[in-house]
Amino acid sequence: MKQRTKLMIPGPVDVWDETLEALGRPVVSNFTEDWAPIQTETIALLKKIFQTQNDLFILTSAGSGAVEMGVASIFSRGEKVAAVSNGPFALRSIEILRAYDCDVVEIENGWGCGADLDQVEAALKQHPDVAGIVVVANETSTGVRNQAKELAQMAHARDIPILVDAISGMGGYDLPVDKWELDILCTSSNKALETPPGLGFVSVSERAWSVIDRKAAASGRGWYYNLSNWKQYREQGRYAPTTMATSMIMGLRASLKRIIEVETLEGHWARYAWAQKAVRTGLRNIGFEMLAPDDVASFTVTTVCKHPSMAHEQEVRDYLAAKHNFTVSGTMRKTEGKAFRVSHMGRSSSKEYLIPFLLGIEEFLREEKGIDVPLGASLVGLELPGY
Repeated sequence: MKQRTKLMIPGPVDVWDETLEALGRPVVSNFTEDWAPIQTETIALLKKIFQTQNDLFILTSAGSGAVEMGVASIFSRGEKVAAVSNGPFALRSIEILRAYDCDVVEIENGWGCGADLDQVEAALKQHPDVAGIVVVANETSTGVRNQAKELAQMAHARDIPILVDAISGMGGYDLPVDKWELDILCTSSNKALETPPGLGFVSVSERAWSVIDRKAAASGRGWYYNLSNWKQYREQGRYAPTTMATSMIMGLRASLKRIIEVETLEGHWARYAWAQKAVRTGLRNIGFEMLAPDDVASFTVTTVCKHPSMAHEQEVRDYLAAKHNFTVSGTMRKTEGKAFRVSHMGRSSSKEYLIPFLLGIEEFLREEKGIDVPLGASLVGLELPGY
């Protein structure tokens, strides 16, 4: 029988047994009294991970739907919006902005680099009428963390909101919504929150609500992806305007309880930090280079430049799939074919996955490229924790 494929892609991720067990429980309706304590507990757990007291909504959606909800609710047609552009998912947020007829001030930075704050400052001075800033906190394709805290400070100095796409960031490192005053933050279930895909999350600050409420009567805001509509339903005692994905939320609750009550949030971040170091150190030990420099490197996914011996990055991915049942992602757009992505989220942030993965790449270099890589060279200098 074929062995189970092990996902080392940046979403969906392999999840823990507690989550799978919770997903298999009997279906509960969100229109019954049984649902209220489940919803209340899940929101409370999410707020601990977000580090926020802001309003927080759970929607049946991919992460991009959560971003669309934020854009549709806080920006108006024709408004000028500044967007940091340094990767494919920044380009997606720009596509969403343009789909709502926003006038985008695209602040282009190099792929593999963090946001150039001086360049952002210059763009804001050149366009003093911008209505807000949009940034991807963690660029999943390039493996880069952007400076959400500093960009929020720039926005608030001009009395405008910031919208943060934290789809592959939230849960993977310290990203404190209230402390950094992140007005709208959007994420999803299937990355560092270690749950299968299907749920989106949006947190909304008081500053954001003041803007949204002022624009609520404007046409063209849609119905489902409209925070004003969700707010009205909540004020009526409803959690959402539609049927909710209750089984998915029960799986999410199990994942969040594991993070908060078993690992602790700090322990969860520590596992991701160890996994990041293991991947970067291990692959450098055997001749690979990383796309992102260490100071802006993602804690959830590492983008690895193809080895000098390789014509195309697909070679190593095909080998890992055929010989070791690891599924690893390529990259997108500008870096396609030149690099591959290694996720360290969910189970792939454990030594159970990462040690065989690193040894598998060593084996690829020996067997396919004829390079004399000593067995275990990728593990030199790695501290092996309990996870």
